[in-house]
Amino acid sequence: MTTIDNKHRLIGNSPPMQDLLRLLERIAPTSATVMLQGESGTGKALLAEAIHQASPWAQGPFVTVDYTNIPASLMESEVFGHEAGAFTDARQRKQGLIELGSGGTVLLDEISLLPVELQAKLLGVLETRRFRRLGGTEEHEVNTRFLAATNDDLMAAVESGRFREDLYHRLNVVPMQIPPLRDREDDVLRIAEHFLLEYTDRHGVGKRGLGQSAILLLRAYAWPGNVRELRNVVERAVLMSDREIIRADDLVIDRRTYRKTPGGAGISISEDGDLTVRLPSAGMSLEHLEREVIREALRRVEGNVTKAATLLKMSRDTLRYRIQKHDLSE
Repeated sequence: MTTIDNKHRLIGNSPPMQDLLRLLERIAPTSATVMLQGESGTGKALLAEAIHQASPWAQGPFVTVDYTNIPASLMESEVFGHEAGAFTDARQRKQGLIELGSGGTVLLDEISLLPVELQAKLLGVLETRRFRRLGGTEEHEVNTRFLAATNDDLMAAVESGRFREDLYHRLNVVPMQIPPLRDREDDVLRIAEHFLLEYTDRHGVGKRGLGQSAILLLRAYAWPGNVRELRNVVERAVLMSDREIIRADDLVIDRRTYRKTPGGAGISISEDGDLTVRLPSAGMSLEHLEREVIREALRRVEGNVTKAATLLKMSRDTLRYRIQKHDLSE
């Protein structure tokens, strides 16, 4: 784990996250504009805060311009500010979010939603570090580090005419692609344990741990909602479970959404126990295959050993022996 990881709550020892953290350490001390790209829930805002905290602007404000929450009719006023009398209800001067972020960092969140008619004005701010409030003639300077974030395909937006190409290149000086949680299987349990500690403390409940059936399910699930979904699942389990050890049936998730098993092998078990196996090109030992089949059976029935034994057409005692042999016990 890197220093930035410890300091800014970015959890991850998986290769994709370690690559991302190394890039963060390299670019955070610079003034370069950074484009944060990733699916919804991957942690773009958290990464932006980490860049801010590791930058020369750390003592200044961190301001988020969330384009999803600003009505189009108010966007210019909210982002750039306005002078008194600029429009009917503008009774006094107002500083915009970019001006409020001067001396710090401004995150332009979901930048693809910025209307085309305002994109040229933002481009001007990025190039000159100067702007005018709506209805004003005086130019104001800003000393600001700009970051942008999106879960959209901005190049497709450029090609369709929804986004200016010159603005895209001005924002995309340093692109940072945040990996989805399904590509960070090694990080899932660490993140879940972090949230477990956070929410047991916040809600004042007793100590909680993750049982083997919960661990298997957490690792098997593909997490389409990414870290945000994992956070919600863990918090719900903390609140709703009376057990000290959280089990698979405490985790409210869509169990139809599974990842492939490690090593490229695809293993699935139908309702009547029929097994489908896709071996990886590198091959797989029979012992490893047995372990993965048992893991899949336990996932399929949420850790219930009796039901898993029925699926695998073996006695409960035999399955318990093999669970212990492969260190899959609760």
